[in-house]
Order: sequence, then structure tokens, then C-alpha cells
Amino acid sequence: MLACSLSWAAACGTNQPGGDGRKVFRYGARTGSAKSLDPVKQFDAASAELIQNVYDTLLEYHYLKRPYELTPSLLSKMPELSADGLTYRFELRAGVRFADDPCFPGGKGRVLTSDDVIYSFKRFADANTNEQSYVLWQGAVVGMDEFREQTRKLGKAVRYDRLEIAGVRKLDAQRFTIRLNHPNPLALLPLAASQLAIHPREAVEHYREEFERHPVGTGAFRMKVYSRRGVVILTKNPDYFGVYPSEGAPGDAQRGLLASAGKRLPLLDEVHMPLLEETQPAILQFLVGQLEWVAMDRDNFLKMAYRDERGFHLKGDFARKFTIYSEPMLSMEYFFFNMDDPLVGKNRALRQAIAYAFDNAGFISEMKNGRGAVLRSPVPLPIAGSQSDVEYDWYDHDLELAKRKLVEAGYPGGKGLPPITIEYRASNTSVRQEFEYRRANLAKLGVKLVPNFQTFSAFLDRVDRGNFQMMSGGWQADYPDAENFYQLLYSKNKRPGPNAGNYNDREYDALFEQMKAMPNGPERYALFAKMVSLLERDVPMVFTYSPIAVGMNQRWIKNFKRNMMIDTPFKYFDLDTAKQSKGFY
Repeated sequence: MLACSLSWAAACGTNQPGGDGRKVFRYGARTGSAKSLDPVKQFDAASAELIQNVYDTLLEYHYLKRPYELTPSLLSKMPELSADGLTYRFELRAGVRFADDPCFPGGKGRVLTSDDVIYSFKRFADANTNEQSYVLWQGAVVGMDEFREQTRKLGKAVRYDRLEIAGVRKLDAQRFTIRLNHPNPLALLPLAASQLAIHPREAVEHYREEFERHPVGTGAFRMKVYSRRGVVILTKNPDYFGVYPSEGAPGDAQRGLLASAGKRLPLLDEVHMPLLEETQPAILQFLVGQLEWVAMDRDNFLKMAYRDERGFHLKGDFARKFTIYSEPMLSMEYFFFNMDDPLVGKNRALRQAIAYAFDNAGFISEMKNGRGAVLRSPVPLPIAGSQSDVEYDWYDHDLELAKRKLVEAGYPGGKGLPPITIEYRASNTSVRQEFEYRRANLAKLGVKLVPNFQTFSAFLDRVDRGNFQMMSGGWQADYPDAENFYQLLYSKNKRPGPNAGNYNDREYDALFEQMKAMPNGPERYALFAKMVSLLERDVPMVFTYSPIAVGMNQRWIKNFKRNMMIDTPFKYFDLDTAKQSKGFY
């Protein structure tokens, strides 16, 4: 198989597809199928990486600056806040157009207006349309929660033209205001999330159920080919308004990241995104120049790379041909217990035993090649309020304590304990290897784990229905604030929301509501510590590690900087076609 793959790739001819001078970027890290391309119906990374390229949000994260900073996207400038801290005033960028599409009269895309923003807000808040992501703005905007309840009561009879959100007011075609329930330092952050991407009424009404497969946006790219299981092709939007940033973080100029400053975006003509669920085929295509960007898995890391006190490096000839990148992710991996399950949900000591038995430090070392950090709270290390700022008590790997807890749970040595099933959101080699490590951890305790490997869609369906005991999950920041991670355990976010385990604790909820609108600092961090102490007591979730993204690029990529708030920032990338045509030599 290896020889066949390499022979096929070598026989393809040039490194550049088509050989016609177009800049075609081939992405090798699309590992899952999108659930929906309707912004308000998606809540998964596979969908978001497409939506963020064909749609725009009012705000976005600056591509180069660190720490991550909000900047205008569809807006002409940052919103202005009233003196009482409650009303934001917005002004849209002039002349932004939706992509040409049959949903518009004559197939010609029209200019974006305030009506489109308000329509998108209403669909986001509609309980019949958005089951999962409303938590991003819940309780924030005057009248939005009430609007949501009215849509729930009206069901399919809801008419947006007869129902308003009290706190959202249109001033004219380009300007509008949003009034908050209370001063809130987090209020603007959801406006950069893909779930609040702006979309036109005409497309929703024209395509109906097909809208989730036929996106119509203002983004840097248009959807040329959409295939859930095949190759997605994005093509350049010639009407896109964006330009490459003219400033960045310290050192960006020296790294050549400002060479494209002021140029009209996007710089690529097309992006090809094949579905590559297994890492090995992606690596093989990358090694012979058929992909530009690829992630690195455990087995190939051992062959191709190493880590020392200075960071991650490629070995030998790989270092000559390719570049390696690494960046702490704004995400965490975890296991949720179903608190409604009669076994794991009703036996706290059993959950505590499992938490002690998991060897997360060993997992990172052996299964992730050091590409991660053990978590003692649900907050990834780069985000304010994580264990870098607050000291937390959590479960260190301790098999003896785990055994004592299992006795307390009523199952000494595992005697009489039925097998426990863990739901996984994929079935590839990496996921199976990870399960085997966890299985071996708990086998030493006397607990038998059984896996259920499935497609991502099947996994989401099972979890939403509450048909599980344990689930392996991952959460990537919708915005870089600790609140976005603590809300995973807030009772009002119970499934089908992000609190998939249906954890419910009044004290935790009260602390969450108190800290939600607080600025970062010692007072807020003290509340975080109390919240983690409750999670340590109840163990509704075992947070395991925060990943470090490590991957490889071809040397002909220009402007590449890993941005953890923009998964696929294709609009900023460029290709050195002269280098690309020469290949590795």
C-alpha cells in the first residue's frame, strides 16, 4: 500500500494542481464531516472551519496579534459603548455584498444591511432553529431570552417580521444598536463566533432544508464543491472587502508575516479540502508535495520529530524539506459522565475512582509525544484564570486511592461492576490507540471499559439523546475566556446544550452566574477555585489535558501563523509558486 500511494503521488506530475498558475492550497487536516453549514445549526469544529471561510461575522480575531484581539470584520469600526455601559452602537462596512447566488433576483448578490444582521440574530435566538449555541449570548441582550421563549411557543408559526428583540434596534441601513441587560465585559465576544455569522433571508427561504448544504455568505471564499465525504473546494470571492493586516505581534515582521500588508484578500485562488480521517494517507500525500498543511499524529511524530527544552523540531531530511509549527490550543479534552445514568451517574465514589485511575501525564507523554499539558481545571493554560493563575486541587493519578474509592463505591476490585461504555466521536487509528491506553488504566483498577467508535454525527445524536454512560469530548474556545469552559457544567446548558452530562448543582450555578460578567482578576479567580472544588467533589467530568497543536507545512507557504481562534485562516495564506514548482530541491 505504501509503494502504491507513493507511486500514485509521484505520477501526478507537478506539485501545483492544474499547472495553470493558479494558487491552489491543499489542506490535509480535514478529518471529519461537517454537521451543518447553517451557521446557527452547527456547533462543531468540522462545520466551523468551512463556515468561517464562506461567511463573515461582525467581529473577528486579529490574525497576527497575541494575545488574541477582536477587530472589525463586517463593521467599519469597533462598536461604541454608551456611558452607562449598556448600549453598543454598530456601523456596518459600506458596500459589502453577498455572493452571487440563484436565491437573489437575477442571481446577483446584493449589499449587506442592518436587516441582515437583525435577521441573523433572530435565527440565532429562535428556539426552533438553534438548539445548542444560544448559550453564547444567553441572558446578555435585552429581550432576547423573551424572544426565544416566544419562538418556542409559536413553533413553526413564528414570523420574524411580527416579533422583535427589544434590545436590538435598527437605526438605518448601515447602523444599529444592541442594549445589554447589564454591563458585561464578555458581551462582544460571541459576535466573532461562527454561530453568529451573518446570512441572508433569501437563501434560507429559497433553499429551506438544503440551506445547511448551500451556504450563501460574504466571506473570502465561495463554496465551489461541497462533499461531506469527498473533497470540498473553496474558490476566491472576487468581491471580498478584506485586506491583509499591516501590524502584528513582536517578531512578525522579521518572520516575513507582514510582507503582504495592505494586499486585498484572499491571496489564494482555491482551497482544496479532502476528507482524510486517517493521518497516514495525509502524511503520505504531504511527503510527496500533494498537500500544503498537515497535522502530525503520534506514530509519525516518533519517526519525524522530537521535542526538547527549546520546543518541537523535525529530524534530518524532514527539517530540510518542511517546516514544523507548534502552538498551545485554546481547547481541552475531557470525559463526561452521564449524570442520569443509573450506574455512573448515581455513584459519586465510582466516578472518583475512575478519575484517580486515569494517568493523564503518562497519556500525554506516551500517546501524545508531549504535545499537551495536564489540566487541573477546565480552562486551557493560555486563557486567563487557568491553573497558570489559580491553584486548584484535582485528581492526580493514584491507583491506591482509586482502589479505595472503588471499595467505597461498592465494587471492591471491580467485583460485580458491569462494563462501562465510552462513546467516541471517531473510529480512526489514533482514537483506537487512545482508548487502549485508557482501557489499560482502568483494567489495573478492575474496571472494564468498552468502546463505541462511531461517526461524529452518530456520536452527537447519541449524546443529545442522553443515550450514553461516558463520552470522550473536546471543547474548543468559542471565545478566549474561562467562562466559555465553565459553562459546560452550568445546569441551564443541559443537553442538547453543551452540558451533555446534565450536571446540576445550585451552588455551582450561583458561582457561575456571579463570575460570568466579572473582569479577570483575583476576585473572579477565587470563584473559579470554588467552582473547581465542587467539580472535584462531584466529578461530573474528568478534564484530562490541553493539547498543543503540532503540524507541518510546505516551505512554499507564505504568511502562515497558527491562530487558535481561526481554525482555517485560508484568506491570509499565500503560495510561492516558483518554489512550489521546484518542489523540495
